[in-house]
Amino acid sequence: MAETARLVLVLGFHQTFERLPIKGNPLMDDVDAQGFIVDEKGKRKLENTEVDWVTYAPIHSPTASNTTERIRHLKPSGDLLESENAGKAEFMVKRWASIEPHYEAWKAGNAAPTHGTPLSVWPGVSTAMADELKKYTIRTVEEVRDIPESMLDRIRLPNMRALRSSAAAFLSNMEISQAAEREADRDQEMELLRQELQDQREQLAAAMSLLEEKSSAGPSDEDRKAQLRAQLDAKGIPYHHKAGLSTLQALLDDEAA
Repeated sequence: MAETARLVLVLGFHQTFERLPIKGNPLMDDVDAQGFIVDEKGKRKLENTEVDWVTYAPIHSPTASNTTERIRHLKPSGDLLESENAGKAEFMVKRWASIEPHYEAWKAGNAAPTHGTPLSVWPGVSTAMADELKKYTIRTVEEVRDIPESMLDRIRLPNMRALRSSAAAFLSNMEISQAAEREADRDQEMELLRQELQDQREQLAAAMSLLEEKSSAGPSDEDRKAQLRAQLDAKGIPYHHKAGLSTLQALLDDEAA
């Protein structure tokens, strides 16, 4: 089911400009009893203000009636949410939840956001059918699945109940397919991890084998030269810095003789 049941269908937005009183700070401004800034004669100061409006219709009757209201009057206030009128508060919260994403998109200059599976990926509707559904702000397969019974007969498309059932079946099959894909991805990931672990084991075994070979082979020629030079230095015997192993050993042997 949809995350939040929609109460209204958004039909459009527009903007007007009005001269409205200015809210002030009682600690810094001269304000009247309602908190609006007043001039020296006690009259409210006015300013030109943008006013956003929305036109919407009840979800169960999108073509029969509609309402146009100021956006600021539709936003649930903190005072209302804290009041004892829980029923009114709940209605306003749900109504605003139906309007807010469309309003935010309109303010940003974008189309209304689509939360769900776009109608364009569903073979169950043609382009013309999708365009008709969009007149009722139904833009996703999930929204077709969740069309309330009271609205079905109002949408001017044939066999709407069958279409709603088809949407539910499509989404169910899609979820099964996606679950299978996720399972296949997990199996592939596990196989890659096993292969990486095997490669690391083989690399470690090769490194250990090389280390054992070096240990069993004894010191290298360079290590032996360094040892002979150290012995010659300790005895104060001069040698050429490019002298080879046999020369260095001969110098030591001559000294011992």
